[in-house]
Amino acid sequence: MAPDKPGFFEELKRRHVWRVAVGYAVASWLIVQVATQVFPFFSIPNWAVRLVVVLCAIGFPVVVALAWVYEITPEGVRRTAPAGSADARPEHETRQIGRKLNALIVAVLVVAVALLGWRLLVLRDGDAAKASATVATTTSPVAAAPTASKAPAAAPAPDKPFNPPADTLVVLPFVNESGDPKQQYFSDGITEELTNALGQNAGLKVIAWDTASHYRDPAQPAAAIGKALNVANVLTGKILRQDNTVRVIVELVNARTGYQLWADHYDDSLANVFAVQDKISAAIADALKVKFASLGQARTVNPQAHDLVLQANALTEKARTAAPYEQARTWFEQAIALDPNYADAHAGLAHAWFDLTQFSTLPLKDVLPKVRVEANRALALDPRNVMALVDLGNADLAEGRNAEAKRYYQRALALDPSNASAHLDYGNLLPLQQGLAQEQEAVQLDPDNATAQNNLTVAELDAGDYAQALAPMQALARLDPASADGPMGLALVYSLLHRPADAVKAVDLAKPTTELAKVLIAAGRLTYQSVLDPSLHAKALAVVDALRQRTDLDPFSMGDVIQLYLALGQNKTALDLMPQNCAASPIGCSDLSVNPMYIPLRGDPRFEALMKQYDTISQPATAVSAAPASP
Repeated sequence: MAPDKPGFFEELKRRHVWRVAVGYAVASWLIVQVATQVFPFFSIPNWAVRLVVVLCAIGFPVVVALAWVYEITPEGVRRTAPAGSADARPEHETRQIGRKLNALIVAVLVVAVALLGWRLLVLRDGDAAKASATVATTTSPVAAAPTASKAPAAAPAPDKPFNPPADTLVVLPFVNESGDPKQQYFSDGITEELTNALGQNAGLKVIAWDTASHYRDPAQPAAAIGKALNVANVLTGKILRQDNTVRVIVELVNARTGYQLWADHYDDSLANVFAVQDKISAAIADALKVKFASLGQARTVNPQAHDLVLQANALTEKARTAAPYEQARTWFEQAIALDPNYADAHAGLAHAWFDLTQFSTLPLKDVLPKVRVEANRALALDPRNVMALVDLGNADLAEGRNAEAKRYYQRALALDPSNASAHLDYGNLLPLQQGLAQEQEAVQLDPDNATAQNNLTVAELDAGDYAQALAPMQALARLDPASADGPMGLALVYSLLHRPADAVKAVDLAKPTTELAKVLIAAGRLTYQSVLDPSLHAKALAVVDALRQRTDLDPFSMGDVIQLYLALGQNKTALDLMPQNCAASPIGCSDLSVNPMYIPLRGDPRFEALMKQYDTISQPATAVSAAPASP
């Protein structure tokens, strides 16, 4: 009697089809993982990765069919003979081949598990540990030196689950692939421009360049930085400029998983660099499934003019004196001469003019017409130019045209909700609580922005919460130690908290680099020492009187002098200086009715007149009448 014919599944087992299928599936997964991780770093286009996936999928049924038709024997590969026939493979050979295939499958699975474990454990847990260490560094005492990859105050606590909003993004500084450190301004400039372009997507909340620029440590994984900044997505990239061409390589990473979401590279002429940025912005919007902010027809730019604008922006990024702004003004003017239709050059020139009034004795009234001309020219060329809108808002606010200023700020934020500068300048115009909300938003978007931290401090002080103002002022003193403003402001907060010894220590945090800043810090130290030791009062007053006679006192420095006179009880002298200082910086006098520094001047008719002229905060002057008790 002939043996029973084996069933279909028994035949699959005898022919090792299921083993081949499992082995092929695992091997294909490994190949795809390698392709998606390695190809972008060798500038292999995305279609090559997609081709690998398609080929692996197409190959599956082919391999399964071949496993059914052919078998491996000690004599080689041959067609599989039917079960029970004389040519059928002996059972012991079937088991031997099966054991070999099992060993091969196990080996492939071990590699797959190892790769998966590395991705899930090393990247996720290791990044979380680094993020925790970064947060710990940032929350150290204020005297600690800042690190290149510090985490801002907005970072999540290390013991809490990492669950950032899905619409958050940071663009890390793109790597300068030229090999020339002098070209760093170019890669930084492109990164900043791309950050601003992405900010115009209403569906995204983008960390500002001021903060992102601090995260340059190549050893710190993108996912760890995302955790430190509490953002869900991290964009990294590389830039290579050669002659008149530029190559941009970009990768978008999910900070929660460490997995790559998207990667690509772009090659184009320098004249089309804005078109490249628009393509990247559109691709990221697509990858994150948010609405892309259509920027209209892609702009072209004179490469030399663009280069001058990038150099000017880099020069003024951390500038605290007039000289860099004067040089930047010259470069913006040269860029406009090369390309009169370059909107960003006009907007940059308007901004440089405005900044010059804050870091020099250049009269604001002489500069505002120039600010308006350049900002309006930028808007005529590019109605979406956010910098020009903010500058026009600041110009109107400085002249008391509050309704017009409000419209400009609102237009800017409608175009770019992630623009920290627009939020913090708009906050100067609004009533107290609304203004505080704008400053908090600015700090959330740009925690390493010294101006944002300063404005948040002032808003907290104006609200009467002196203790709450301490953290942002500590951040400001840490971010900008070369300037006298941060340490002097921190000393003011400590004095309002009735902690004079800490006020002296705060002044000592300064690391002044200019002669004026050194003199201001010395005067501040002696003034706050005199609060502890009244015998030093006369000496401190003489030093401040000599400081007042200097001809190079810019509005910031004059504000520090007024602070010192008030600390010394010289209210009349402080009030004598205020009309000049308010005229030079009207925005700085927009909170006279609530700023606690001016409590000693309340009720003086001259002060009340200044308040009526400059104050924009609709809150009674009696809202803050005295400093709170020491905590």
